[in-house]
Amino acid sequence: MKIFIDAPLLIYLNTVTDPRDRYIYENYYLELLSKYKAYTDVLVLDELINVSKKKYGVPYELSIEFIESIVLPYINVLELSEEEYKYASKLIVEYKLKPSDSLHVGAMLNNNIDLIVSEDKEYDKIRQIKRIWIH
Repeated sequence: MKIFIDAPLLIYLNTVTDPRDRYIYENYYLELLSKYKAYTDVLVLDELINVSKKKYGVPYELSIEFIESIVLPYINVLELSEEEYKYASKLIVEYKLKPSDSLHVGAMLNNNIDLIVSEDKEYDKIRQIKRIWIH
């Protein structure tokens, strides 16, 4: 089964330093990778790099190292094209989703992915997908 990994989990994996919290995110990530074929898109990677720097002060180079060692070997990166944009434009208007979130959903739907890992409850509006998060 396929799953889409949104930015929050990857941001926490890249930035959380408290050992107990880190353990929770790391175990969740490993559990997901063992159960599902994982996907993301380049906008998630962009958000990971930007939020890690702006909110948590993580240098770009460290986030890039994180992506190359912890993300890319295990998560397939989906391309974004005009087809994803077409889905996204409808979702922006119908559900008032942010453009980037709408593009993620477009990538998911174009690749037959209906499960997303995200703490962002905005995805709950979209009936074609199901959102999961750490319990």
